[in-house]
Amino acid sequence: MTDFEDLLTWRESSTSGDAIAAAVEAATGTDDAALAVLSAADRIVVTGAGSSYYLAQVVASAARATTHRPVIAVPLSELILRPEGVLVAAVGGDAGREPVVIISLSGSTSEAVTVAERMRAAGHPTIAVTCRGGSPLASLADATLVSPAGDEAAIVMTRSFGSMLALLLGVVARVAGDDGLMTDLARLPGHWGDASAAAHVGRRLGATDWSRIVVLGGGPAFGIAAEWGLKLTETSQVPTSAYEPLEFRHGPISVCEPGMLVVGLVGGDGVAEEVAVVEEAARLGAQTWLIAGDEIEGGTTAGELSRIAGGLCSSARLPLLLHPGHALALALALTRGCDPDAPRHLGQVVILGSD
Repeated sequence: MTDFEDLLTWRESSTSGDAIAAAVEAATGTDDAALAVLSAADRIVVTGAGSSYYLAQVVASAARATTHRPVIAVPLSELILRPEGVLVAAVGGDAGREPVVIISLSGSTSEAVTVAERMRAAGHPTIAVTCRGGSPLASLADATLVSPAGDEAAIVMTRSFGSMLALLLGVVARVAGDDGLMTDLARLPGHWGDASAAAHVGRRLGATDWSRIVVLGGGPAFGIAAEWGLKLTETSQVPTSAYEPLEFRHGPISVCEPGMLVVGLVGGDGVAEEVAVVEEAARLGAQTWLIAGDEIEGGTTAGELSRIAGGLCSSARLPLLLHPGHALALALALTRGCDPDAPRHLGQVVILGSD
């Protein structure tokens, strides 16, 4: 059996703090062309596949709240198969004012390259977000944002997600002129210890072979919850679902029972209502784990409680929420006899049409 500390995926996740710090620094020197395109946009489309799509969801939600303009997230496949259902410019708008932000760790995923080619041909400005500046996607885009320390060798994304998220949040802050968000992002490295402490809780919880796991997150944190679900599914094959916290009450809460785990990524507006959902899941028999900032005063009737980056705004905290989920997923995979460094049926880069 592979030792946890020897996992490549864990070693790369554990360096996320440094990658996030480098990404925040890179955001302060963002290409002026990218800022100009985003600042002039009437509507912004953010897209990716797999983890990059969930990253797009996080960024779009945070950007809407920060810039107060239309920003949507869609999978790359929708821009290939059904662009008329995504692009306003496809039905008479100005393509030049509807940029498409394309996220891809490798910059080589076939859908990402195809979307860059098609959007460019249709007159939409494109911005690549990647960890590989020399990639095909970067060469096709009008502007490229590179996470300088986010690249990784593991099959599943870890530090690349958190670092590209920090980079994009920094860009959002600059477009919106939000100095508070930028200041809080610069403080993230000082809170990496909180993420590491929460990861220890994740490792301990991963020693139990849960029958089912549910991850709850609202607003931008919903994309983080979905990414936790993907990591748990692809590494351990445990049935995992992600929900908006209050939506969990509308039917799915019926699955609560002993032997399952409910994780709540809570914070910002509505935190009291979100905590109440997790506490209800605990009363119904599920093991629960709350991850919050400093919004929860005192204790909670839920099970585990981890505090991450208290004092920072809820958007700035987001890049630190990935590492505990990686710890849970990798530990659970080992508990179930799976090799999280070699998840079945998966490769790092998806090339459609390849053998």
